Amino acid sequence: MSALSFLGLAKKAGRVEIGDESVNIAARAGKTKLILTAADAGRSAGLRAENSGRAAGCPVAAVPFTKEELGAALGRDAVGVAAITDIGFAHAFAEKLHEEQGGLDDILETLAVLDARAGARRKELRRHERNVKRGKK
Repeated sequence: MSALSFLGLAKKAGRVEIGDESVNIAARAGKTKLILTAADAGRSAGLRAENSGRAAGCPVAAVPFTKEELGAALGRDAVGVAAITDIGFAHAFAEKLHEEQGGLDDILETLAVLDARAGARRKELRRHERNVKRGKK
């Protein structure tokens, strides 16, 4: 599965925000985990994505795909900026892109740490729910 088809899968799961405004709103709400900008996105769109990423504390990746390629993967005509809102999907997408194109080393490391933390929180929550069900807490 290519990185673009994986991005389409994340879209079907409802874990992708598309467009400057939607990405900015999700970033301000703290929901974005990885912001993507197309290779041929305008300078102002890239700056807005950087500002949104800085505000949300999430990485911003300039992907080597055109707006038309991103749009085709996400079911739109052209997409200059998109954001993945699930840490698991973001980490897996970055790994796929790293395998295909290389680069993204620092982003991949950041996402790996965040994904591990999220996994630990999910595991602790399952443990807690099991204890509550058994009457231990």
